[in-house]
Amino acid sequence: MVLATGGTGLVGAHILLKLSQKNQKIIALFRHEATLASVQSFFESHAADGVNAFEQIQWVCADVNDASTIDALMQGVQEVYHCAAKVSFARFQREKMMHTNIQGTANLVNAALKNGVKKFGFVSSIAAIGDEETLSVVNEENPWNNGISHTDYAYSKHGAELEVWRGSQEGLPVIIINPGVILGAHFWNRSSAALFDRVAKGLAFYPTGSAAVVDVKDVVDVFIRLMASEIQNQRFILVAKNLTQKELLTKIAISLGKKPPAFPLHKTYLYFLFVLDQIARLFYIKKPFLDLTFIKTLCSNQEFDGSKIQKHIPFDYHDIDDSIQKIGLEYPQKN
Repeated sequence: MVLATGGTGLVGAHILLKLSQKNQKIIALFRHEATLASVQSFFESHAADGVNAFEQIQWVCADVNDASTIDALMQGVQEVYHCAAKVSFARFQREKMMHTNIQGTANLVNAALKNGVKKFGFVSSIAAIGDEETLSVVNEENPWNNGISHTDYAYSKHGAELEVWRGSQEGLPVIIINPGVILGAHFWNRSSAALFDRVAKGLAFYPTGSAAVVDVKDVVDVFIRLMASEIQNQRFILVAKNLTQKELLTKIAISLGKKPPAFPLHKTYLYFLFVLDQIARLFYIKKPFLDLTFIKTLCSNQEFDGSKIQKHIPFDYHDIDDSIQKIGLEYPQKN
């Protein structure tokens, strides 16, 4: 039996579809009833027997922060695909994100250890990798640097990883994948698929940094193959290509038949917005969003090396230009 979290998200839904086609017995966690309709329509449009595949999954409304419920659901489970996470770069979401991403992962790891789970897979992020400011290219060997500031999201994913590594030290076989920006269709208001939605609605500005990108099909394929393999207690960066933000957004705009963004968001302008954000916070006009670390991330030109996985399993990444074109064709306004 398989237990999957984050089943209503971009990666989670793709994993569930692929596992269901292997006739796996699956328990999938979700938080909000309204999100299930989107997953069901995804199944129906991407599989010949999508309706039946969706209904064969045991959908359970549960919160990863509910330790007792997680423990009960873990009984009889052999593999865990932990895809759930709160993703936000807004400062006011920090405490909730930390609790969900770190404590929620700890609850899953504890339940997996208690119930003898055979393998635990975790979808982390490149945000949790070293981020050495002096490195132009980062790989799996670059450790987390406590000496520099990170985004709250990065701290939450790093903290979650520590819980997974703790599990491995206590005897739980684990796999961690660290994808870059994951490109995929259908879930247009969720995750990185929202990039297409934002560009489709008109985007004039672009950050001056870079983006490490990967097709969701590659993430899912690698994750499932690693879980089925003898490989354990390792991490893998999953990045097919490093692009500038301008290049990425321009490619997306072209795929949608829209005008590419033309104006760069330089650090100076972002610092000005940061000051306005702080003033608004002081006068209780709005909750704070920007911070200096997030600005640094938006303007960073650091790249990520996703080649390690190709040394462990036979695998080639999808061509990113081709992926973007195909996703653009699926966007509703194109039809």
